[in-house]
Amino acid sequence: MEEDRRSAARGGALAEEMASWVGARIDAAHANPATGLVALAVYAGARRVLGAGIGPRVAGVGILPRLPRLRAGGAHPLLAAMRAHLVGRRVLAIEVRGDGVAVIAGDLSTVKNDQDDELPGEAGSAAAAAAPAPGLSLAAPAPGLGPGSPAPGLSLAAPAPGLSPGSPAPGLGPAPAAAARLELAPGRRGEVRLLDGAGNLILRWPPQGSAPPAEIAYPEDPLAAGAALVEASDDAAAGQEKAALARAVKARRAALERRAEAVRGDLGRLGSVARLQKTGQLLLAQGARVPRGAAKALLDDWETGGKIEVALDPARPAKAQAEAFFAKARRYQRGEAVMRARLAETERALEAIAALEADVAAAEARPEALEPLAQRARSLGVARAEIAGAGAAVAGEPGAAGGARAPRAGRTAPRRPFHAYRSASGVAILVGRGAEDNDALTTKHARPHDLWLHAKGVAGSHVVVPLPKGASCPADVLVDAATLAAHFSDARGEAVCEVSYVQRRYVRKPRGAAPGAVVFDREKVIAVRIEGARLSRLLATKEEG
Repeated sequence: MEEDRRSAARGGALAEEMASWVGARIDAAHANPATGLVALAVYAGARRVLGAGIGPRVAGVGILPRLPRLRAGGAHPLLAAMRAHLVGRRVLAIEVRGDGVAVIAGDLSTVKNDQDDELPGEAGSAAAAAAPAPGLSLAAPAPGLGPGSPAPGLSLAAPAPGLSPGSPAPGLGPAPAAAARLELAPGRRGEVRLLDGAGNLILRWPPQGSAPPAEIAYPEDPLAAGAALVEASDDAAAGQEKAALARAVKARRAALERRAEAVRGDLGRLGSVARLQKTGQLLLAQGARVPRGAAKALLDDWETGGKIEVALDPARPAKAQAEAFFAKARRYQRGEAVMRARLAETERALEAIAALEADVAAAEARPEALEPLAQRARSLGVARAEIAGAGAAVAGEPGAAGGARAPRAGRTAPRRPFHAYRSASGVAILVGRGAEDNDALTTKHARPHDLWLHAKGVAGSHVVVPLPKGASCPADVLVDAATLAAHFSDARGEAVCEVSYVQRRYVRKPRGAAPGAVVFDREKVIAVRIEGARLSRLLATKEEG
């Protein structure tokens, strides 16, 4: 019984702090679903903020000294619903109850008009003058009363015409149709409910529902409790943000290491240039002796006195295939400068990302310390969504919590069948990672109105430019995409390459065709000259899949 009295007194302390809020305008609604802090700000002579922690990271209720620094973006469904139904309206009434806090918001003129509609004529006008002020009990549960029962002496409602502010009101019946009701049930497994004036559920968060405690433990000092609540939420969110940033930087370092290894492998092939040239010369000199339709040939090696076995295309004369060996040798030689420049650029990026990784590990988990590091990470090719995906984001930051769902702890994001690059104007260009990945990119990810490209007449990656429906591809983006299509094909190293492009709707995958093999109609062709500066710029924007 004594504990019940203390609980009622603590609820009364919160109610007393919020007494002046009735009639005030709701200025803002914020939340950090990752930590569970929900905040509702009103202007009652000064800004006042009600905070409720519904878990999993923070729990409790109090008056916040400020808005949380780390919170979800406005696209989050909880934020969008609260802002649509609460922000800009007036507080009609507040309940401090055993099972949570409820705030009813609406337009005071709407309430008055609803009452007038119920009291027509002159008799109705006289009755309206004598009617009590509209409102809802602002009260904490008293001993012996169930949750939601008003405690004696704690009644307060919005003033109606003819009544002075603060005049007591016995309470409201059903809320007017234009009103909205926000119910906050704090606790580690608490929840938020938003209802319309008729009591219909608009939104419940978490969506699957939860099991809020039957009785709320209200603080004796709502102001101190609110200060602790907002600090705990920001600390927890910043810790998550630091961990997400560290994972994203580590993944970027691993991707750069793979890229450097691949480029070193390409440079290693330069040692085969002399062999390719020699094979071409021998085939040109001895090809006339090779039977037509042969799949391989044994050529005399004049330097060593031995034999060289060469794989051939049975459909073509052997002598005519000598040029293919010369062409491959030329591609390797022409691509050497680009490959060496890319390797140097990648090694510089690796040094920078390693330094960033050390700085992130040493940084304090505070927004002001993490944001400069996040900017450095973005400049080094870390995707914005990867940085903010698992933690809360600074207010207004795209990619905030509530956007794309991050993988759960211990799970890795699903592998994409493509790598994404960016044109100079920021348009995404998707490049298939292999034969089967090409099929997945073209048949599962690309939309019918997207642009599809492929190096003409040679094996290579499928390239897709996502476009808005009905839009055409800008010329600079087309050249960038064609450059990537040429680079990621057997035409790599050629000075000029022809690239086919069509809308994805005209590309078909024949039944039983080999991985990556497609046919297409309405082909257009662009002859793209490979510019080293353009190619280097594009490759530097790579976003790992």
